[in-house]
Amino acid sequence: MTRRNAAILAGVVAVVAALVVLAGGGGDQAPQASPGQVQAVAPNVVVVPEDERVPLPAYAGETFDGDRLDLAAFPKPMVLNFWASWCGPCRAEQEGLELASRRLAGRGVRVVGVNVRDDRGAATSYLEEFGVSYPSVFDRPAVLAARLGRFAPDFPPYTLVVDGRGRVAARVFGVLPGGRPEAQAEVLAGVVERATSS
Repeated sequence: MTRRNAAILAGVVAVVAALVVLAGGGGDQAPQASPGQVQAVAPNVVVVPEDERVPLPAYAGETFDGDRLDLAAFPKPMVLNFWASWCGPCRAEQEGLELASRRLAGRGVRVVGVNVRDDRGAATSYLEEFGVSYPSVFDRPAVLAARLGRFAPDFPPYTLVVDGRGRVAARVFGVLPGGRPEAQAEVLAGVVERATSS
């Protein structure tokens, strides 16, 4: 085999392997990190090592139901999902998030939406369109995102898992992996399990 053919074959193998990972073909066989290392669960999912976790910053805001939600007083662990009505990827994961919220509730884990950089009317229509059952706070100026420092989302969707001690324990950058709502719900439930089991 010539060097050129060997290089082409190696490139094809690398592409196929990447596609299998992105499609979820690896199942629950994510790379196992040694203590103190970031655990990459999927290309856009990271479990934060215990010694690198930081407390969720203080934040309280009004929900779309007119209640006030204080994250400091909210039961932990929990999942925070940053979203906006104009965000296409948010729409692509919304059904999966709803499924995950029902499953996680049975484990005592609640999901909270954080609506950012949005119009209140459009955001309300979005919640009605998708029948979102979990609470969402209206944070148009993205105050919470600004307070998150290095864990701040650049744009939605962005999901954080907060562990039982109130620390940021995992991050999902962009849309939940999996493609289908059932698979997305399963991925999120798995990330919550990994991030809160220690």
